[in-house]
Order: sequence, then C-alpha cells, then structure tokens
Amino acid sequence: MSKRFYLPTQLIHGAGSRKEIKKFIKSEDKVLIVTDKGLVKAGVVEKVVKELDEIGVENVIYDEVKANPHADTVQAVLDLAKKEAATAVVAIGGGSPMDVAKAVAMLITNEGTYEDYQWNGKIPTKPSATLVQIPTTAGTGSEVTRCAVIIDRNTKKGVNLDEFFATAALIDAELMVSLPPAITSTTGMDALTHAIEAYIGLGSNPVTDAWAIQAIELLAEYLPKAFANGANIEAREKVALASSLAGVAMDQAGLGFVHAMSGPLSSYYDVPHGLSNAVLLPYGMQFNLIAVPEKMARIAVALGVDTYGMSVKEAAQAAVDAVQELCWDLEI
Repeated sequence: MSKRFYLPTQLIHGAGSRKEIKKFIKSEDKVLIVTDKGLVKAGVVEKVVKELDEIGVENVIYDEVKANPHADTVQAVLDLAKKEAATAVVAIGGGSPMDVAKAVAMLITNEGTYEDYQWNGKIPTKPSATLVQIPTTAGTGSEVTRCAVIIDRNTKKGVNLDEFFATAALIDAELMVSLPPAITSTTGMDALTHAIEAYIGLGSNPVTDAWAIQAIELLAEYLPKAFANGANIEAREKVALASSLAGVAMDQAGLGFVHAMSGPLSSYYDVPHGLSNAVLLPYGMQFNLIAVPEKMARIAVALGVDTYGMSVKEAAQAAVDAVQELCWDLEI
C-alpha cells in the first residue's frame, strides 16, 4: 500500500523564533489574532503583537477561545474576521486556538459555513488565508497538522484538509516558560500519545517511525525536567520540538483508539484532552501489546528502559510500565 508524506508548513524552532513572523506577514495585511484571555493576561500575546507593530501591521485580537472549542466559536471568530476584513490569521495558544484558526483561515477565502466542511463533505476550492501558528503549549502538535478538531452535535469531530496546513509554525520555548506544571504534564502526555499511537498504528511508515521514536526519546528525558522546573529553557525547547515531531508523525500516520476513546470524554464531560489521553494510554498500550511486541519493545528502549536480557514480550510490557511510571512522576 502506498504511503503519503506531505508537510508544506515551514517549521521554525528555537527560543525567540516568534520574531520570524515578519517573514510571513506582509505590511499590508490585516491580522486576526486568535487566542485566549489567559495568554493575554500573561503578556504572551503582547510579545507577538510587538513584532507586528514593528512592521506596522494592523491587528485585532479575539481572546474568547476556550478549551475544547465548539462550532459556534468558529463562527464568532469568522464573523470578526469578515467585519475587520482580515487577510491573515495568527494563532497563539494551545490546540484550541490553533484549530479554530485553521478553520477561520480557510473560511476567509472559501464559501459556506464550517458545518458544510465538517459534516457535509464540502471541499475548499481556494487556498486558505495566510496562517501562522505559534503554540504556547507543547503537546497537541496542531501547528504542523492538517486536522482541525471542533466539537459540534456533542461530537469532537476532526476534519482533515490540506488547506489546514499553516503557512508557518513558530516554536518559541520562551512563550512556554509560564505554563503551569499540570498543563505541562498533560500536554506533554498528549504528545507522547501521538508519538506512540503513530508508531504502533496501521498507518505507520519509516518516515513517521523515525519522527515518532525521536519524539518519545525527547519526552522521556525532558518532560519530567520541564514539569519540575518550568524555567528550564532547554527542557522547554526539547519538549516543544518533541510535540511538533509527534504532531507530524500522527498527522501523517494516523492515531488509534486511545484518541477514539478520549474524544467523547472531552465532548461530554469537558475533560482536558491531554489528561484523558494520559489516563487511557497505558491501557491502550496493554491492549495492543500482543499485536506489535517488537515495536513496543523499541518504545521501552526509547523511554530509557534497560531491556538487556529481557525477552521481546518482557520488554514490550516494560514500555507499558514505563508510561505508567511517567504518569506517576508527572502527578497524573
């Protein structure tokens, strides 16, 4: 079976990379910033606005995005975009603002409502407006994916479109140092779930396997350090990089039933996505263990387990145990 690997997004990683926004936003653009009130209050949004002000770009801010966004939020942001005649969209935040921004950037240039694309199979006919994604959490990987996940009809339903790929993703660890430990841990476990499900899933391929294993190794080493000390900029950078690597891997290879079970928990009970993934992940791995023991054993090594002298099955079980232990270390 043929495999497809496509990533048109320019990915720029490193402390201070938010300054690169000037390469993607034109001086004549009118920018709509999609974010949440917490990031405005924390001064994170201000740091990005400063970069836009330096090139004289007019901008307007929508800061009402909440976790697990619903379709009415997409419509509200789109209404503001049309009212302000926005020509470019910049998302600052976690997966929620970034997914809303994907939908709005596409709808700025294409006809219809988001419902048409989410439920009725409508396909965009024009490229999306310029979209720059600036994640402030390290977990969803939404900055590099072609999927937007929006709740509607009591269902957390993702839509996959090439038009959802961002023009650029700026991975700036300096914007993540104020992230509370509890969010650091759950978003990090979301990234780990992406990497593991992409690696053991039916859609895996050599390219995504390489990205997934690298993400697992980085998360095993640096997520506990970022959780313990949010000001550790090296740990923040490595976890942020792992999140993007895992995001690409899962977007290109697909996910598994941990995510399938996690969705309803967010839709019906508003459980944070990363938290539900973290709780479910060891059980999903245990269930899949007999199907992919060799890959599970490789995950154990990536997680830092010394598998010398173990059988393949023992090493595979050690991967499950290591993930459970990681959850305990992260106070999940």
